[in-house]
Amino acid sequence: MRDRLLAALFVWLAWTALAVFFAIATSLTYISQGNAPVWGLVLAVAFTQWWLWALLTPLVVWLTRRLPLTTGRLMLAVPAQVVCGAAVAIVKSLAENGLRQSLGVRPLLLVNNVALQMLIYWAIVGSTTALDRFGQSRARASETEARLSQAQVQLLRAQLQPHFLFNALNAVSELIHEDPEKADLMIGLLSDLLRATLEAGDRLEVPLVEELALVDRYLAIQRIRFGDRLRVETALEPDCGTLLVPHLCLQPLVENAIRHGLSRRARGGLIRVSAATAAGRVAIAVEDDGDGLSPTAIEGIGLVNTRARLLSIYGGAATVTMSPRAGGGTVATIALPARDSAAAS
Repeated sequence: MRDRLLAALFVWLAWTALAVFFAIATSLTYISQGNAPVWGLVLAVAFTQWWLWALLTPLVVWLTRRLPLTTGRLMLAVPAQVVCGAAVAIVKSLAENGLRQSLGVRPLLLVNNVALQMLIYWAIVGSTTALDRFGQSRARASETEARLSQAQVQLLRAQLQPHFLFNALNAVSELIHEDPEKADLMIGLLSDLLRATLEAGDRLEVPLVEELALVDRYLAIQRIRFGDRLRVETALEPDCGTLLVPHLCLQPLVENAIRHGLSRRARGGLIRVSAATAAGRVAIAVEDDGDGLSPTAIEGIGLVNTRARLLSIYGGAATVTMSPRAGGGTVATIALPARDSAAAS
């Protein structure tokens, strides 16, 4: 409704500007010929002429869209538009002449006026057709861009899945000779993890609780490997669980925290996952109390992949940062717009 009102206002302003322009031009012509301008009458005549088109424009736009000048329909559309244009031009010319007579102004010659109104009719038809085609081309371009972006994100996610599978299989291989029972249990948990990953399908985003459930499955595998050396904490603000996050965005951060922060420490350490909202954004932090960031550390495929997917989905509205943790260790934080899964659906 608001868009229609704005469009009507724009049409009215456009025809009003045209009326004022022709009124000024007519008055200047009178002045150049030595005559005194009659501003009130000139403006009344101009508004009569062009405001009638303001009233008729919605009808012409409707006819243009009902009888579009597109390939395959020209044989029907062109004759129909000629008939409609002639009818509109005649009605407009008769109405204009009637209003001119009521103002005490000589009516225009009907044939000449109808020809002029036909030209204006076709100008509106052409403008409407051009604007509609421009809008359609923009919509198609946006749709194509969205599909390309989605394909890119899915490709990045497909790249990530074998990466963490390879790392998990490495963990299994370390135990298969030392403790076959634990290795067998780890394979079962890995199967559950892969099944949960596949169940997400092609969704680019999932609720945070679903992503955390996936992280829990991954941590269950790591607990078999590290035992009591791995401690896990989770802290979510109320209502954070339904917020949408990219699928598989937390697992690489948790994997980094274990691999680079805790795996080389005999006493193990803590992994803490937290989420909080502020000012329409959600910040999800994965922190460890390990050895901290190395000045010469190079970002691995998991972190690089996460950055690329955030950029593809949210543009510059989402970030992932690495920072030192107070008391030792590292904090990886993903910040993105807070969108509730129920509202989005």
